[in-house]
Amino acid sequence: MNSKLTRTILLALALGFFVVWVLEFRRTTMFESYWLLLLSIMSLLVFQFNRLKASLLAKKEAEMKVEIKKNKPVKSSKK
Repeated sequence: MNSKLTRTILLALALGFFVVWVLEFRRTTMFESYWLLLLSIMSLLVFQFNRLKASLLAKKEAEMKVEIKKNKPVKSSKK
């Protein structure tokens, strides 16, 4: 799945779980609606992990491109 799509879905899940938690918290107690808050926090943590992993991967790819350009053999002219 596309990385941007995954991040968008995770943010939407976090926001949705949080909204449902607020509505449920108003209706019941904290103990009965705590699991919704945990799902919201977990979605945010997975989003953050996914974002950091993607940025590290992009950084490694950029370093590899620079290293390949550096180590490219140079043709010498024959006399």
